[in-house]
Amino acid sequence: MTVTQTSMDAFRRGRTTSTAKLQCDRIADYVARSGTATIAEIAQALRIEKSSVSARRSELIAAKRLELDEERKCGVTGRWVQSVRAAPAQVRVFQ
Repeated sequence: MTVTQTSMDAFRRGRTTSTAKLQCDRIADYVARSGTATIAEIAQALRIEKSSVSARRSELIAAKRLELDEERKCGVTGRWVQSVRAAPAQVRVFQ
C-alpha cells in the first residue's frame, strides 16, 4: 500500500464515521421531539434512505439512546410496524 492509498482510506473512514454520527444525532433528535416514530416516518422527515435509518436505529437502540415502543400503524406506509421512542434519559434533555 502506498502513502496515498493509506491517506485516502483514512479520509474515507473518517468521513463515513462522521456521516453516521450526524445521522444518529438527527434521528435521535427527531424521535425525541416527535414522541414515537417508524423507520419510514424518520426517512421521510429527514430525507435519509430507509436502509440508513434502519442501520442507525439499530445503533441507537444498542447505545440505549432509543428504545422499542409499541407496534402501530405507520403514518407513511399505513402498515403496522414497530416504532421507537427516545430512552427516558434522552427525553429529559429536550424538556
